[in-house]
Amino acid sequence: MIKRTTQAFLALTAFSLFAEPVADFLIPSTSITIDANMIDDLEHLRALEIEKKAEKKKSYIVKAPVHKDIGLSGIDDRRTKKFLDYYLSSEGRKYLAELLIDSAQYRVFVRDQLKKKKLPMFLQYLPIVESEYKPNAVSVSGATGMWQFMENSMEPFLKKNEWYDERLDPWIETEAALSKLKDNYSMLGNWELALAAYNMGAGAVKRVKKQSKADFWMLADLELLSEQSILYVPKLIAITEAVENAEYYGAIDLGVADKWIELMAPEKFGKLKITGSIKLETIAEKSGVQLAELKRLNPALIKGCTPPKETWILRVPSGKAKEIAKSLK
Repeated sequence: MIKRTTQAFLALTAFSLFAEPVADFLIPSTSITIDANMIDDLEHLRALEIEKKAEKKKSYIVKAPVHKDIGLSGIDDRRTKKFLDYYLSSEGRKYLAELLIDSAQYRVFVRDQLKKKKLPMFLQYLPIVESEYKPNAVSVSGATGMWQFMENSMEPFLKKNEWYDERLDPWIETEAALSKLKDNYSMLGNWELALAAYNMGAGAVKRVKKQSKADFWMLADLELLSEQSILYVPKLIAITEAVENAEYYGAIDLGVADKWIELMAPEKFGKLKITGSIKLETIAEKSGVQLAELKRLNPALIKGCTPPKETWILRVPSGKAKEIAKSLK
């Protein structure tokens, strides 16, 4: 119907245009046809044009990144600011981004444990301050492992003898460090002091706190804490602030590096109960498991064998425990 009406209209128009005596011919209506779809297309194009013009008139508002509360005080403290300025500099961002990526293997486990124990997530950055997340790190003073336990602060969390040093095991030491930090918090009532106690010793911080009811920052200003502890807490706060609020500060590289951890899951492994001493080399030969892998999974075994006269829980590759047990029989 639309097609016929259109044809008639065009035929009539053509006749009126050429009705004057200067042209003695008529354009037949059958020579011009317009499909109804063409009209629909034109209407659609007009609608799109109107929509486009309306879009141009709109003003787009880009929301500024929101600053996230990291759960620690003292972000505006001069000592924290000094560290934060470094970690947000090009050199500092590069250094911190590399650490975030390199630490992902163990940090993903730390994060998992923090969630299970309902502890604050800023504690995941503490091993960056302590050891740069290196499980075999040893300080000048003898502090050892990813969480840097001193021998005199191991009890009751960790064990060490001539056969093994549990501080060198990142999984065992993580459990110990989180237990110690939780005890510090229960004793001192806030995380800034609990962190200082992890560095300085819970007993020392408790004695200082008895002398004054001041918070960490006032104790730091009064220099009642050790010089190392006074800088230790602001350093952790600055790292946490830089990473957790990377978008806010425009430090996109830190945000990207931190996302690396989301591609990983806590490592799974099998466990084998072994009573008495057996060399890791022997286990590797009999089971076919790589010796290097057994050493990586059991870094606490400093002599390369399970301890005599004790029962040791040996880590083995996931799904291999039964197979290895059978091969050792």
